[in-house]
Amino acid sequence: MTSVAPQIKKQVEFYFSDSNFRRDRFLQEETKKHEGGFVPFDVLFTFKKLAALTVDGAVLEAAISDSDVVELNESKNALRRKNPLPDQDDAPKCTVVLAGLGKTLPTVDEIKEGLQPLDVECLYIDRKNFRRTFSGVVHIEFKDEDSMQRVVDSASSLKINGYVPNGISMVDYQKLSDEDKVEFDKATNAMLVAKGVPNKPTTFFLDELLPVWKDDAKLRARVRYFEESGELYLLFTQVSFAETVQKLLSEEKPVVVDEQKLTFELVTDKDAIKARPRSSNKKRKREPVKVIHISNIGPRTRLDDVKKLVATVMDSSTQSPFIEYDGLDTASFKVSIAEASDLFEKFSSLDGPELGGKKVSFHLLEPDEELKVDVQYEEGLIVRFDGIDGEISRDDIKDAINEKLGDKASDGAGVAFIKYQINDKDGYLRVTSAPLTKEVVDMFADGGLEVNGVKIPSAAIIEGEEEKTFWEDARSARYKRFKQTQSNRNQFQRGGRGGRGGRGGRGGRGGRGGRSGRRH
Repeated sequence: MTSVAPQIKKQVEFYFSDSNFRRDRFLQEETKKHEGGFVPFDVLFTFKKLAALTVDGAVLEAAISDSDVVELNESKNALRRKNPLPDQDDAPKCTVVLAGLGKTLPTVDEIKEGLQPLDVECLYIDRKNFRRTFSGVVHIEFKDEDSMQRVVDSASSLKINGYVPNGISMVDYQKLSDEDKVEFDKATNAMLVAKGVPNKPTTFFLDELLPVWKDDAKLRARVRYFEESGELYLLFTQVSFAETVQKLLSEEKPVVVDEQKLTFELVTDKDAIKARPRSSNKKRKREPVKVIHISNIGPRTRLDDVKKLVATVMDSSTQSPFIEYDGLDTASFKVSIAEASDLFEKFSSLDGPELGGKKVSFHLLEPDEELKVDVQYEEGLIVRFDGIDGEISRDDIKDAINEKLGDKASDGAGVAFIKYQINDKDGYLRVTSAPLTKEVVDMFADGGLEVNGVKIPSAAIIEGEEEKTFWEDARSARYKRFKQTQSNRNQFQRGGRGGRGGRGGRGGRGGRGGRSGRRH
């Protein structure tokens, strides 16, 4: 066998191992789909890590010919597990839970590198998410219980991506109450406590502490203020981070509240940390609110622009409201009923407030009341064409018309948008100015417009309800694209579905490129 053959064998045996196959719905479905449960090589070659080693069937066949985990079919072009899955899943006995690994998703290689001093073999790595953000917790399944126990016993001496984790066996973790599981996952190993702190909203302390960890996000603590006792708690997963922050607060970046410099005591005693006060779990009765909406926001307006406008009216000593901005032409924020009328009057009294070059309007509504958006648009820019009997594309139509417009279609002028799919009988054009719109329609006057041998018989400028509906649909489509872009950006920032360890996060051997959620 070639030098890469052992790696191929190891990779394939991982895919079909008890640990991975039990969790791998895709492979299970492929096994059910094909005769005799044999998964074709072509399917396996879509797995990114295997494809990086080989996409040659003969090489794969030779590599796994003596495997104790998988077997080949008669045609030597597909394989399956040799033995059925055991009825009992012993994975929890070989699994460790590590907590306190920060908010940045560690790679599989970073986790394996942190465990390297213990010389243990990872079978499966599951990086846990909470509200689509890495929670600092990983579940790692090992080859045997002895490896798992060594990791638990040595957790305090390990370092993964700069973090020393807390460790517990999955069996013991599962015995914890829900409250104790949450406490373990938070991995509070140190806290800074300030006493006799003047009463302020928690957001005030967050703002005052921001300079402390602005340049190093790892130092950011969980901040808790208890009004009854006047105590401020900064909670850390890493003792070293707490020590660094304590030094910064005492020297370079002190926090001063009502002319009083806060002094923080470092606490690392586990019993003291466990006995710290907690925020009440009882749901607070929500204060009745109203919603102030901002409409007619112009294009290319950023959320910061909206915030700056709102800040011109809001009292700087109060907490800034959370602003929801749809990325198009409306934004909103909630205010208490007590201050709603006064604030709305102040916003309405602003002298010609603009966002994106357009004068905005303000509306005071109930939380469940929908803002009726009156879509703003320039009339006479939309052309409907119909009667197409042939195959042409949007670009064909756009290029043909803009070519006829000549220099008038330069610098972004001319046909800017086409709503049309190949084989549709009709569609819409959006032109950049009313005079050009008339010229475009005139192109169809003498028997229609020919595009790549296909005749478009007629076209007309739309108006009235049809025109209004077009612009409303266009706004709705832009809003959906905006929300999808936001969702995609959030997905990218949290590392895809890395909380599952990815198909490449499982011991660093999985991974199927080209499938959603299967990374590496």
